[in-house]
Amino acid sequence: MQNKQCLLNWLITSYITSDNFDNEKSLLFLHWRGQNKLSFEKIYKFLDFKNISYIALDFPWFWSSSFPDFDWQVSDYANFTKNFITKTSLKKPILIWHSFWWRVCLILGSEKDYDNIDKIIMIWWAWIKPKINKLKLYIIKTWKFIFSTPWLKKIWEKIKKNIWSRDYLASWKMKNIFLNAINKDLTNLLQKIKYPTLLLRGEKDTETPLKDWILMNEKIKNSKLKVFENKTHFVHQEIPKEIFEEIDKFIL
Repeated sequence: MQNKQCLLNWLITSYITSDNFDNEKSLLFLHWRGQNKLSFEKIYKFLDFKNISYIALDFPWFWSSSFPDFDWQVSDYANFTKNFITKTSLKKPILIWHSFWWRVCLILGSEKDYDNIDKIIMIWWAWIKPKINKLKLYIIKTWKFIFSTPWLKKIWEKIKKNIWSRDYLASWKMKNIFLNAINKDLTNLLQKIKYPTLLLRGEKDTETPLKDWILMNEKIKNSKLKVFENKTHFVHQEIPKEIFEEIDKFIL
């Protein structure tokens, strides 16, 4: 495995490649919101053993990559991903995504004028704007009202700077990007995905109901759904060998 960097959109972008990296036949891994390019490390070991080329990056705002100077929308991440594919000269990569970046994948996979993708593998995703209960909404509005008071807001900012690390402050900023992403309902894009798609899910993943996955499987024309019993949101880390085997069969 090799650690690399490139300058992309004026942002330092950190990424890794396999030792046998082949830009014409490679898997492109994209990590969950709370992790980084090494979140699939257990799977990389199986890929190395079978001499399968792969590449993975830290998205802007995460870990070793730079912080943009504004809150990105999903479309910004989609454009960044396309630019990264171009920058690294990837030809028809197989996209493997976990969790938060499902919406980016959905945009790329359904774009009429973009075709530099071979296949798509999704390890959990969602596309529907989540519902929020009235009690939680009341608590959020109350919190925002209290800390909208100028003198309280200044005290709160000083407390954050003194007791929280740079990484934590960065994750605090990420809340706006997170909201930008989840507040869009992209159901209408499902039937527009034009690539073979593998959907992998842990049975005990509580982030989205299984019925949503069945719907997704029905709407994406050339898709296959695999559910792993007694596994959670991090199924790729719990049973990497089984996940690798599914990937290996799908990419042949």
